[in-house]
Amino acid sequence: MTKTMETVTTIDLGYEQMFVFDGGAGARVRVLYGATWLTEEGRPGDAIVHTGDEVSLNGGRALVEGLQPSRVQIIAASPDRLARRVGRRLRGFVQRVGRRIARLQLGPVTIVESNG
Repeated sequence: MTKTMETVTTIDLGYEQMFVFDGGAGARVRVLYGATWLTEEGRPGDAIVHTGDEVSLNGGRALVEGLQPSRVQIIAASPDRLARRVGRRLRGFVQRVGRRIARLQLGPVTIVESNG
């Protein structure tokens, strides 16, 4: 049985108050109450996050701004959780490569010439 430890940081934001942080791979942002605007380096779009919503981060620097008084949690992934996520993605990649290799013909090829 593996215990997963997470680091949770709770932040209260006022209207238009901002908080900038490095999310780290596997981190999440959860809004306990209120509404926030969230943007992150490398993310194609911004997000409006409301009470009860949770957004996974990509690992870049992030900015969260209160659109009204809000309470936000930043949940940092534990190394165990991150390792499991990387392991799952790596296994999926290996399976996809294996399927592609299986489609290749890896052996002697007989060439038949026709005189026509």
